[in-house]
Amino acid sequence: MGGKALLQYGIKTERKNTNDFYNIMGKIAVRLTYGLGITMSIPVRFSYGTTLTSQTIKTYHTKPDHGDLDVLIKMDENFRNKKIELKKYVEETFHPNVIHNNSGVLSFDYESFQIDFIPIKECNWDIANVYYSYDPLGNIMGKTFHRFNLSYGWEGLYYKYRNFNGINSNNILLSKDPKKIFDFGGYNYEKYLNGFDTLEDIFKFVIDSKYFDAEMFQFKNLNQIDKKRNRKRASYKIFLEYLEKNDIRNQYLFDHTKENYIPLIDKFFPEANLITEMDKLKQIDEINRSINEKFNGKIVMEWLPELQGKELGAAITKFKKVLDDKYEDFILFATPHQIHDKFMEIYNDKHGS
Repeated sequence: MGGKALLQYGIKTERKNTNDFYNIMGKIAVRLTYGLGITMSIPVRFSYGTTLTSQTIKTYHTKPDHGDLDVLIKMDENFRNKKIELKKYVEETFHPNVIHNNSGVLSFDYESFQIDFIPIKECNWDIANVYYSYDPLGNIMGKTFHRFNLSYGWEGLYYKYRNFNGINSNNILLSKDPKKIFDFGGYNYEKYLNGFDTLEDIFKFVIDSKYFDAEMFQFKNLNQIDKKRNRKRASYKIFLEYLEKNDIRNQYLFDHTKENYIPLIDKFFPEANLITEMDKLKQIDEINRSINEKFNGKIVMEWLPELQGKELGAAITKFKKVLDDKYEDFILFATPHQIHDKFMEIYNDKHGS
């Protein structure tokens, strides 16, 4: 998305004014429905008889020009096979010069314009339509949710569970219900449903949240990945300019200890059973911690100092592969001496690779 995905292939697409944009949207809709007409919900019939649905992503009403056309494609449970056929469908229907696949998103050229087909699982359809619409709304909301240790995206709202190493190891689903997600974040969902006339309307909408903190969006406060990504987003830079120009310094004082928000989150999303799910993950985490304390790369290097880098990784992988489903129990109940002897036995077995 963004209109620049095809440059790497030497295909330069154009920005289109609103009239041309809607003209192309109409042509895409006609082809998707095999001449059945343009509707808000467009059925796509594939060769084996199933019917999919598509939806163009909403933009603010007075947007003057567009860099691409984003189309969400609903997929049922046979997700992977339909993604393969979707690419074939694009080739045979639109005859593009190139199709770029970025994590399942198919970008292709049509009338010197970039079209993005975004496959969405049926279970994520409602929340994906909301998340992708009205750029940069989803991105801005996501940063606010992050302050609660939550992840907001096209699959819903998740609690990010971090393991004993402090690494995000599991995501616990809280909700895929757009209204409930908006309510938790202090956003007016009914107002969202009415749409936005201008980009400024979107900015005012997010600023109205009781959790809005202008400072968190500044580039100096973003991590390196987020900083690099948002420097490329024109709408995000315009948002920062808007905050500066209007001297908006709203600041909700978030608790630096994100764990303190767990009771609030659990109470708001009781159906997610957050505490129970976290307890399950903690039990697994304790086992992993015990295993890691008894066997890890540092310990192996004490046994074999010359073993480093890829060779070290390969030796550990071989050890785990040979033990297979007995690995965890062996490490948990074996003595350090027994672990050492077993590792050396497997490491020195040149035929066990």
